[in-house]
Amino acid sequence: MTTAPHETPTRPARPRPPHVPGHRLLHVVGAGASSTVWAGEDAAGHPVAVRVPHDVPAVTPDEALERHVLMAVRHDHLVRLRDVVVLADGRVALVFDLHRGARLDSLVGRRGHLRPGEVVTVLTPVAQAVAALHAAGGVHGDVSAPNVMVGPTGRPTLLDLGAARLVGGGPGEIVGTPGFTAPEVRRGEAPGPRSDVYSLGAIAWFCVTGNGAPDPVGRLDPAVVESHVGPELAGLVAACIDPDPTRRPSAAELARLVFDCAAAEPVEVVLGDDDDASALTHRIRAHAAQDEPPAPAGPRRGRLGRLGSAFGSAPGRLGSAVGRRVLGRTGRSRFHGRPLVARVALVAAAVVLLLAVGVGLQRVLTADARPTGATGGEARPSPPPSRAPGGATSPPTGPDATAPATAPQAGTRSGDALLTDATGPVRDPAAVVLALSTRRARALTARDPTRLATASRPRSPAWEADAAVVERLRSTRVRWSGLVPEVQSARVVGRADPDRVVVRARVSFPAYLEIDRAGVSRLRPADPGTPLDLVLLRQPEGWRVEAVSPPSAS
Repeated sequence: MTTAPHETPTRPARPRPPHVPGHRLLHVVGAGASSTVWAGEDAAGHPVAVRVPHDVPAVTPDEALERHVLMAVRHDHLVRLRDVVVLADGRVALVFDLHRGARLDSLVGRRGHLRPGEVVTVLTPVAQAVAALHAAGGVHGDVSAPNVMVGPTGRPTLLDLGAARLVGGGPGEIVGTPGFTAPEVRRGEAPGPRSDVYSLGAIAWFCVTGNGAPDPVGRLDPAVVESHVGPELAGLVAACIDPDPTRRPSAAELARLVFDCAAAEPVEVVLGDDDDASALTHRIRAHAAQDEPPAPAGPRRGRLGRLGSAFGSAPGRLGSAVGRRVLGRTGRSRFHGRPLVARVALVAAAVVLLLAVGVGLQRVLTADARPTGATGGEARPSPPPSRAPGGATSPPTGPDATAPATAPQAGTRSGDALLTDATGPVRDPAAVVLALSTRRARALTARDPTRLATASRPRSPAWEADAAVVERLRSTRVRWSGLVPEVQSARVVGRADPDRVVVRARVSFPAYLEIDRAGVSRLRPADPGTPLDLVLLRQPEGWRVEAVSPPSAS
């Protein structure tokens, strides 16, 4: 009897990297049915991720345009499409920045859930990244927890622009991740900006519950939403996952609203041996699993749309209302299977890192504190961009877009300091108006009449009008999800004596949520405001609003 010789198992040969002009490919970080993603370097030595399709695609002029548009989008929390390279055999390679860290789905799966403040820290910059893509005319198409990478410094980055395209494209292939895909997309409609917003809301739901958003036939009962995600995020999440896309906020509005839901707090990032050393997209890994054997109407103005007639009814005007808005604070893809089992490990054993992602951040554009930029290597959530006079949004600038792009706004500590300065309204009327408007907004949001005195003189016409607003909010059990005023213009038009100044100002409010007694949330449209004359009196505790009226002839 002949004994067969012992056969020593051999490792499968490593795939040879394709030649991508201007880039050196090092190793595979993901492979699937349609393409392979390689980690590599560009000519300057910068780390990149290169997606190389297995087959030569038929690239239409529209798809070529989409890629050029996506290359022009720049945001610190959106993976950058650096280059599109045509290979010698006709295949088209997409070159992205290489990101390292833990995927959000992996992080939540390991921890179970995130706290509301951590959700604010993650979701605010991701929503801003989606808003930037929408502003360029694009739609992401697969916003989901597996496509959010939380880096070693705690910075969240939205990955996978492979599904992104321009707004207005045909429905084509259904794209999305189960639990994060908008119902209209699942029905075969083309993805749009509001379907991306649905996905952002589903991410919030997932972060708090550990599960994808439900797929109800109709609108969820508010009590059900709150029982799952808690009171802080309930109104916002309900608005985002509304089955009617027209009732959802925009991505930019969402960024503002989520920032006001709770105070941003550090994210406890848990890195395990199943996290990627780098990532471009989870779709590639999901496709690898597929290779294995099978195992109505828009927002309406409600009855509380214009309450009161003094220092401001939110969302009414300042005095006749100081501002007109109460804030509380856009693809194709396949459905994915399970992730590739064999992946590059980021670390050999789980390491818990407490990353100060949002330490010290308070409400955006409030009188307590102004947002600060990233320092000491810590990533901080970027508050919604401020608006320059005239309503123009100031884009992030500088090497780190998480730092404020503009000078400290009125209503920050400097604004509060001016309230006790005898010449404050003359020195910086916009700062004083915003500080007072922010204080008033807080009182109305809290439905607390005792806080009105921080903005207007007790028993003054302005105070009386806002007290009536608070009383009606309390009696009808309606509340607003934050009030964040924005001063568009302000100038002194009268000064009868040193302690009495008249400031003509226009204060606007971004979109906000109104939540009725049943917990049903309605998105209220942005209000540009109208010029009003604010009579400011100097009190022992500082400047306060006495009355508000339409501009007098001057």
